[in-house]
Amino acid sequence: MKTDPCGSIEALGEEIASGLSPVRIVEACLERIHTLNGEIRAMIFVSEAEALDAALQAEREIRSGRRRGSLHGVPIAIKDIVDVKNWPTTGGSRLFSNQVAQDTAASIANLQAAGAIIIGKTNLHELCAGGHDNPWFGKVVNPLDGSRGTGGTSSGSAAAVAAGFCAAAIGTDTGGSNRSPAAATGLFGFKPSNGLIDTNGVLGIAPSLDCVGVLARSTRDVRLVTAAMAGKPLGAQGRASASRTGLTIGICPELTGAPVDGAVETALAALLDQPMVRTVEIAFDGREEFVSAGRTILQYEFAQIYRKPIEENPDLVGDAVRAFLREGTGIGGDAYDRAIAIRAEARARFMARMADLDALAVPTAPGAAPRLSDELTQVNGELVPWGMAGGRFRRWANMLGMPALAIPLDVPGGLPVSVQLAALPGRDAALLDLAETLTGS
Repeated sequence: MKTDPCGSIEALGEEIASGLSPVRIVEACLERIHTLNGEIRAMIFVSEAEALDAALQAEREIRSGRRRGSLHGVPIAIKDIVDVKNWPTTGGSRLFSNQVAQDTAASIANLQAAGAIIIGKTNLHELCAGGHDNPWFGKVVNPLDGSRGTGGTSSGSAAAVAAGFCAAAIGTDTGGSNRSPAAATGLFGFKPSNGLIDTNGVLGIAPSLDCVGVLARSTRDVRLVTAAMAGKPLGAQGRASASRTGLTIGICPELTGAPVDGAVETALAALLDQPMVRTVEIAFDGREEFVSAGRTILQYEFAQIYRKPIEENPDLVGDAVRAFLREGTGIGGDAYDRAIAIRAEARARFMARMADLDALAVPTAPGAAPRLSDELTQVNGELVPWGMAGGRFRRWANMLGMPALAIPLDVPGGLPVSVQLAALPGRDAALLDLAETLTGS
């Protein structure tokens, strides 16, 4: 077996079908966690006994001819805001340090029904609202370069996959939290259409923006895990498909309104420079009002959930979360209602502009992986904040309800960069078809 026990799910599934033992795979993953997690800090809870028991059960079922599909026997890690029965769900905070899940989240139960092995829980920004330096579990180190961070808030999920602790990981995406760390670690990170994946059993952050999604090594792996979590195949849903000879992809510089490093621009241009692709520039009106509305919605909804428990136990959360909550509690109902109206107006306008397009292409982040020390990234020689870029580069997909896939793009002699492809709400399958056509994976 390779030093990294997990390649793509697709390849791993074929090996399992050909006789590779799930027990051997899980043992190798656990050994890798023992060796590297102290430095990387991706995992904050691992249930070795349960993972090995599940692997043994999978092996017996597969060898007796009862293989459930490509995920059977495949190890997957879960962001620690998603419930697994009898496991802690801390949200990366001491606020919930004694909370044990009574049931398994619906999406994870679907994964288990497909035969996936849940190996443990991953680190994250505290309550998905704190900074990259979690005060209780520490900074997550980028497995591609120990001097770099991963972005967030699904930081541990990305690092776990990139480090070979699992074949894929589940994260959540409220404003780019899957796509940001995917961009930093050379992975595919998916935010599905709002509502495609059941969020029951997931700690809410901002319910009108929250999504559950996957971080993996390929588009095909993303499809496999997403379909399993949804509990249904991702059928044909729209214009784009792998069989199409022509694809129309929109670009929208006005959507972000922020500088992008030359390496990102070059990689994006190379991705779209394919015979079947035609690009069209489209407009986005009222960007600054839209960006501000997104933050208003995020902070107001967060405060509605967490004000009481945090105010009752202020010492159980870090400074960054308290500051985030203070901003949220200062937002009144009228301001929130106005932000909701701005979102609805922007959604109606932009959906009309997207109607004749197969996809939208937008940089996932302004540069390559941020520095571990201060979470700054280089953009044409200047250092800019990685996390704060989320409001411009990533949260729009949550606001508009669109599926968006972060795709890694190689940079010669450097760390990978990332671009998002997005489609109209509900066209998740068509989007993944298109991404597979463009990337070949």
